[in-house]
Amino acid sequence: MIDLNNFFSQISDDKPVRLFLPVLGADERLLIQCVLKKTQTTHFNLLFNPGALPVNKIDLDTSCLINLDLGGKSVSLEGKIIQVVNDQTLDMVPLKTISHEQMREYFRVDCTVPIVIKSLIPEGFGIPEDTWKIMGTTVDLSGSGLRASFTTAPPARTQVRLELALPTVEMTVVPTLASPVRISQLTDNLWDAAYHFDHIEDEDRDKIIGCCLMSQRRLLRLKVQVKGS
Repeated sequence: MIDLNNFFSQISDDKPVRLFLPVLGADERLLIQCVLKKTQTTHFNLLFNPGALPVNKIDLDTSCLINLDLGGKSVSLEGKIIQVVNDQTLDMVPLKTISHEQMREYFRVDCTVPIVIKSLIPEGFGIPEDTWKIMGTTVDLSGSGLRASFTTAPPARTQVRLELALPTVEMTVVPTLASPVRISQLTDNLWDAAYHFDHIEDEDRDKIIGCCLMSQRRLLRLKVQVKGS
């Protein structure tokens, strides 16, 4: 975790960022492009294009996640909305920073979605044995990797093309390059494997993080309902 004072000293003013905004009555967060503007206090402002900020639908009780590029490295900042200044400005206070190396533990959530791992050699090239694919199901998911179950043994120590289908309003298929971190055989026909994303587009990582945040919110609401009953 980066020290907050050091963090803000490294970023330029009027920094373009991506905000995951919590919305009332919805699990899925709204992803909005905006600009981070530093202030003379410990607060900062987020500035939006006209009409981009749904002022009346913002969940002010839930923290926000802000993604930005810091010296070529993707970093996330968790922040709290202090007030809606106007329909184009949020007054924010920082809570903590999260690097994508920390993201797997911080935003790892139980999430079951279908995935497929494939050989790096495209179909039609090489010999038939070189072009394979294995279907699986995720056990948990994060912005930097996942854990999944397979009924066929996935190859060890081999980078793969990994695709996962996210449960968004319209199903989104996210492509990545990934390497196995750990593969364990649980039964005769079941393998458990953890993968780290070696390459993934920022936009696709945002989609995964948004899915994780949505799952977190749904689980928290279920926990409150169970405790209330």
